[in-house]
Amino acid sequence: MNLNSLETWFDSSLVLGNTPAAYGYALVAFGVALALLYLVKNIGVSRLKTLAERTETDLDDLAIGLIEKFRWFEYQLVAVYIAVRYLNRAPAFDKVLHFVLLVVFTYRAITLAQDLLTYWINKVASQRALDGQAKTSVVKSTQVILRTLVWVAAVLFVLDNLGVNISAVLTGLGIGGVAVALAAQAILGDLFNFFVILLDKPFAIGDFIVSDAVSGTIEHVGLKSTRIRSISGEMVVVSNSNLLGSRIRNYKDLTKRRILFKTGIVYGTRPEILRNIPAAVKKAVLAVPKAEFDRCNLVNCGDFSLDFETVYYLTEPDYNAYMAAHEKTLLGVLEGLAAAGAELAYPTQTVLVKK
Repeated sequence: MNLNSLETWFDSSLVLGNTPAAYGYALVAFGVALALLYLVKNIGVSRLKTLAERTETDLDDLAIGLIEKFRWFEYQLVAVYIAVRYLNRAPAFDKVLHFVLLVVFTYRAITLAQDLLTYWINKVASQRALDGQAKTSVVKSTQVILRTLVWVAAVLFVLDNLGVNISAVLTGLGIGGVAVALAAQAILGDLFNFFVILLDKPFAIGDFIVSDAVSGTIEHVGLKSTRIRSISGEMVVVSNSNLLGSRIRNYKDLTKRRILFKTGIVYGTRPEILRNIPAAVKKAVLAVPKAEFDRCNLVNCGDFSLDFETVYYLTEPDYNAYMAAHEKTLLGVLEGLAAAGAELAYPTQTVLVKK
């Protein structure tokens, strides 16, 4: 066989519908594509790792981790897809290749989306100062919900690309979703309010709250309910909807507590003694650590007493410490009033009998 005959055979002979030259081009394209992809994976990622070590943000580490998720089989599959562009292919071959590419890279997209969601959930949990059991519960619960949504979307995407009419599927899911929503309205409401608690953060684990339903310390926030350790010691389980539907007072961020109390002095007390009462009360308040005096005024002439109103602030958030400080304040006020010659009033009634 001379050179012309070999060239003619190479360019015109058909093997499974393609010439040897076409197979050669496809082989070269496969090798070049695979080499470039391997070069990007080995050299490019190592360079990115070196750069990532010099930065403080963790976004570059996340990007490197996502790139490293791709496996050699997926690189080879991409190279095969590029190579067969140079060949005449049977329709059945194209369908099989399209199905394999669709399934493999849809699955890879799902894993990347799950990693991104996990990163975001952990970021949100860290910003909300969740740790320990609370963080684990929130992260796992949210992951289950979001991963389910991702998988449902991926299945619909695959079916749509395979030529399946998903309009009927979506219609059925919509009708079924409405039925489920009506049947589980309370559960879905609690689930929605769980995300409200997570994102809006009206309270966190360890906070002491007072609501219309219960007062106590938050111990666990779940998908449907929140567990609160009440003041009397028992565990109270309240649905998220009921808890957020009530008025909540959170005492965790309390830095200054305003305290108001009234003191009744008997009628007949001399005016000079009444003028000395605010000074005596102020002295008693300032003798208490972390107490800030605001005012003490005669505010009312009551039915049986002259009423003084005192306001002071205590820079102590702990309730037990507040009670101890207020007790010390009241005892100091009683001592000051006694020293000033003022007498505390109590409910009395004088009956005047006309002779």
